[in-house]
Amino acid sequence: MNRSTFGRKSLNGQRPRVDRFIAPRDHFPGLCRRMTWAVREKTADDVWYTKYLQQKRYANYLDEAFGLEPMKPEPLKQDEEEAVQLWPCVPRKRSYLSSADSILDLPTYSYAAFPELLDWSNDNILVAALGRNYHKWSWRTQSLISQGFTEDHIHCCKFDPKGKLLILGTDYKTVEVHDNAQSKCVAKNTCRCEEGTQYQQGHACSITAMDWSPTGNSFVIGCSHGTLSSFTRNARAISSCNANRNAILVARVSPDARYVTAAAVNDDDVLVFTWPGLQLFSSLKSDWTIKALTWHPWRSALLGIGAVTSSLNARVALWDAPTGKVRKRTLGRNHYSLDAMLFSKRTGELVLSLWNTDRETSAPKTCSQLVVMSDPDTVVDQWGEGRSGLDRVRTMVFSPDGTKLATATADEDLIIWNFLPEDKRKRKKSCKKFSAIPVYLDKATSGVSLR
Repeated sequence: MNRSTFGRKSLNGQRPRVDRFIAPRDHFPGLCRRMTWAVREKTADDVWYTKYLQQKRYANYLDEAFGLEPMKPEPLKQDEEEAVQLWPCVPRKRSYLSSADSILDLPTYSYAAFPELLDWSNDNILVAALGRNYHKWSWRTQSLISQGFTEDHIHCCKFDPKGKLLILGTDYKTVEVHDNAQSKCVAKNTCRCEEGTQYQQGHACSITAMDWSPTGNSFVIGCSHGTLSSFTRNARAISSCNANRNAILVARVSPDARYVTAAAVNDDDVLVFTWPGLQLFSSLKSDWTIKALTWHPWRSALLGIGAVTSSLNARVALWDAPTGKVRKRTLGRNHYSLDAMLFSKRTGELVLSLWNTDRETSAPKTCSQLVVMSDPDTVVDQWGEGRSGLDRVRTMVFSPDGTKLATATADEDLIIWNFLPEDKRKRKKSCKKFSAIPVYLDKATSGVSLR
């Protein structure tokens, strides 16, 4: 049976691998009631374990009722500065991440070599790049509005901050800039690694990672040969550098437009370069495999690092890039791996995607969960603890207002979660931020200044 674009999704577990991008399920609550959830082995001192969280809340309640000060562990001398607050955060007071707003289909996403094929624009348009085509879905109308195509297979995509342009990285060294309104290519360029020795060996690279500067006047790409390249909004080359021998997994420009950080596939180094000149500024060597990088939106050059240890344990580190100081390290629950990590621009909370490696072969789907943290020891919200119905979340993006969280799973599901309640208050469109000066310079020079 032929499937139309955004046709209704079947509840059958097995479905043919054909091109489809299907509209929300109408009966998701009923689906939840019909599922049989498997319970994982409980660990009493696990900060992600529901019973442990309930006991901790009850202890705090008793302390408040009897007028007692809660017991706090004595911080180490080297951590006294970070003992107050490791990162700026205004945590939620109740749970919101308990229901999915929509479930859409991402055909062939399970075959993608790199996960960043999903993005959410500033004008509430979701894009999913699958194969050589990309599909755009409007959150306002809840329907497919347009689609476009590239000359080669797409590995990553990203909207500019204003939502007017869409950049797409392909598997033949080319980055294409598409006009969002017309869904057509308006500019293109090739990776700068062709000027080095690796291209001369006859192997063209693939564009594997990308990100925009906060002003949208320039962007960075990373390729399978380990080269970082910066371009202007019109795809004119600015600079390039050879960052690693392996393919670049993730590249992120800091919110103050001064740095760009990058990590390679199956590598343990985190590199920070100046933006957009791409001069090496600092590096962090670890004994973990780097999986995710995310800048804190409220603090200049505070970098969150998500990694997995050799014993398959999730780990998070906070790194102050200018000083080179690792502010905090925390070990996640045993036998859990990490795929994606994001800071919320609205609350400053850290969102993690975790999955249980022990149950990958025994359960029908990987035991996966989403965790929202206000600090490395405090979980303020979560979904999926002890359940096996949610497959691995490979990437996630926030909606423009920060109230929705879109996750793409290995089971080809695009799940849009209710992350925060809708805020109907009118907010100022322009305000002064800590990044005003570097962002102004980036805007005035169209991203070509060297700082």
